[in-house]
Amino acid sequence: MSLPSNLKNLYAEWLQEFISALNPKQEQLTLTYEKARRNLLDVDDTIYYPRDLKKVKGIGDTIMRRLEKRLKEYCDELGVEMPQPAASAAARGTKRGTTTLRSNITDVIGGEPPPKKLRKYIPKKRSGGYGILLALLEANAVIPKGISKDDTIGLAQKYCDHSLSPNFATKEFKGAWASITALKKHEFVFEEGRPKRYSLTEEGVNMAKILKSTDDIKFPRELENSQNVAADGEKDAAVDEYEFTANYSELLGVEAPFDEELSFDRDKSLLDITFQDLESTPRIRKTAKSTAGTGHSSPISSQYRSLSAPAGETFTPETKALRRRFGGTSYELWTKGSYEIFPIIDHREVKSQSDRDFFLKAFIRRGMKSEVRQLALGDIIWIAKNKKSGTEAVLNTIIERKRLDDLALSIRDNRFMEQKSRLDKTGCKNKYYLIEETMSDVVEGMTEALKTSIWLILVYYRFSIIRTTNSDATVERLHSLHTVLQEEYSNRDLLVINPHNLQNQDDYRYELEKFRREFEKSKTIECCHNFQCFQEILGKGELSTIGELTIHILMFIKGISIEKAVAIQSVFPTLKHILTAYAECESPEEAKLLMFKKFGNAPGVKKISKNLSEKIADVFNKI
Repeated sequence: MSLPSNLKNLYAEWLQEFISALNPKQEQLTLTYEKARRNLLDVDDTIYYPRDLKKVKGIGDTIMRRLEKRLKEYCDELGVEMPQPAASAAARGTKRGTTTLRSNITDVIGGEPPPKKLRKYIPKKRSGGYGILLALLEANAVIPKGISKDDTIGLAQKYCDHSLSPNFATKEFKGAWASITALKKHEFVFEEGRPKRYSLTEEGVNMAKILKSTDDIKFPRELENSQNVAADGEKDAAVDEYEFTANYSELLGVEAPFDEELSFDRDKSLLDITFQDLESTPRIRKTAKSTAGTGHSSPISSQYRSLSAPAGETFTPETKALRRRFGGTSYELWTKGSYEIFPIIDHREVKSQSDRDFFLKAFIRRGMKSEVRQLALGDIIWIAKNKKSGTEAVLNTIIERKRLDDLALSIRDNRFMEQKSRLDKTGCKNKYYLIEETMSDVVEGMTEALKTSIWLILVYYRFSIIRTTNSDATVERLHSLHTVLQEEYSNRDLLVINPHNLQNQDDYRYELEKFRREFEKSKTIECCHNFQCFQEILGKGELSTIGELTIHILMFIKGISIEKAVAIQSVFPTLKHILTAYAECESPEEAKLLMFKKFGNAPGVKKISKNLSEKIADVFNKI
């Protein structure tokens, strides 16, 4: 007796046996096996060897091994030989085919067979890794000079068939940039600095040259030495001949006059002028000294051409941004009109699960440009994009959108205070909580907590609040705010900071404040970080110090707010100090009262009660 030529029905019968033998509580496993059986019966191909089962959707290694074992038992019962697939080409000793690429690798290393390390990873043609290597070679980005992620993607996209950036609007949540992990693992690419910069190692240069030679690729400009770069945005790794140290007075060439073009107080929230009349399009009131329509430019713009520049070249918005350094940090000056502004919406901001693109579509209907991306912080931010270079900078406005029930939940689990702390680190002067007053059962019993939180936002933390009734009203308010911002920035120059080695999130704000003190002496200039720096530095959990990690861990204990956690961390800087303090307690009673004795008389929200002190002791005495 022999086996049939197609074992599909036999495998399906055994799957049914597996299902019948399952416990009624194993509902999920039953569904898995049932799905595999249905898919197996729907397959038109011949299923003979156990490995053929891998063609069937829903059948993985575990199910395949169980069916293989069952097939062996069946063959033993019949007294026939277990079917074995033919040996693979590798098992028969057939040598791997030699491709053009591998021939070139052999030539490069002197005719010897390529070492295993070099042959271990060769990026597939037109893949993400392939494009990244060629982009870094084109930019001549070799150690120690590197280029940013955005600049690398800009150069690499033409060498790659897949998008290097995720596109959340089309639900493409992964980009080909993920190949950078393999390039770093195989030591082709070196990553350093914050924000991160990428450069080729010696092995990476060799591999990139091989790829370039194999596919006969010609760069737009063949780079002959390490001084040349592929784009203006990639020059800030070093001081070039046009980038020298310049403070405010040197930047202008004269003592800077104060411009009174904008009549409102710069430190005053935009909320006061945004929604004065919701029935009409808001406008910024100007004084009699306003230069609108006169053709006069700001002090920066009027002095822009007086600065020293290469012969025959003038720094204008139509050519390139003015590049200088201050305090060792590179910066660019964008004059008004050289950039456009628009909001970026976090891809997690949705009206409902079935209407995920609501805000993007609503803004488009109003003729308002916007984009959906993953944001490191905030739900909506406004950015400026240089019309010439495409470089992006984060402006002074950030919005955290919450429904009333979500605000209530964030108060319960301490997310509210943690988010507030991170928003403070942005240095943005216009920070908004946009609260949609959608009611749910979660809000019940939290009326007082909500009132207190809103009071804290407005009075203590000095954030602004925008209150709306639903998502449609939210769109109207955001459109009004955008109109105000457009008019404001039509009369403003931007000083875009390009730092290269920020150590933590506090450095992000410190750098911004340093530039503000020096350059924001005129209301026509605003200092801001580039968008890439915002994304890398202010991400949740990015660049956390030991103290910040200690605070974050303390906040996992129910009842500890960020103020209490900060107070504890100021006395016990790290977890080691906390554990040591509890270890030195002579009795459990002393341990339970440790935090109460330290903070029982602390003012306001920093006070720790006896009950909370016992909770903290229970946590750390078990470690």
